[in-house]
Amino acid sequence: MSNSRLEWRVGLFVLVGLLLLAALLIQFSKGAAFFRSTYTIILRSENVGGLKPRADVLMSGVRVGSVTAIDLAPDGKTVLIPLQIFSRYAIFKDARFSIEQAGFLGDQYVAILPIKNQGEIFHDKEEARADAPFNLQEVAHTATGFVQRIDETASA
Repeated sequence: MSNSRLEWRVGLFVLVGLLLLAALLIQFSKGAAFFRSTYTIILRSENVGGLKPRADVLMSGVRVGSVTAIDLAPDGKTVLIPLQIFSRYAIFKDARFSIEQAGFLGDQYVAILPIKNQGEIFHDKEEARADAPFNLQEVAHTATGFVQRIDETASA
């Protein structure tokens, strides 16, 4: 077998391997929407908790998109969270958005809770309000303050 023929086969083998690797990366990467048509809904929330870019967006437990970024709003008091929603899913404007956590220590995600699925639907770059996530530290801080006030009242 000649050297050039062997080199050609090795090159073909490497090329096929790289193509398969690229296909697997695209298939299994979280938030990959390379070949899907999408639109954007911009969420506004007071706090994002531990939400991160590329987090899932679930509606009734079905993945309908992903978080593309997280940025402080110009007012400095709220956070803007652009969601990339797959075009095949229509989100009605009566839906509730909340930031939730999978399990006790799991990843956070955006949950879309459909109400009546009636009326207008969201279009590209429209804004929605999101419920702030449950903040365990804030609850503990509030409970500590409450216990201190009870202590002060009891000792008086």
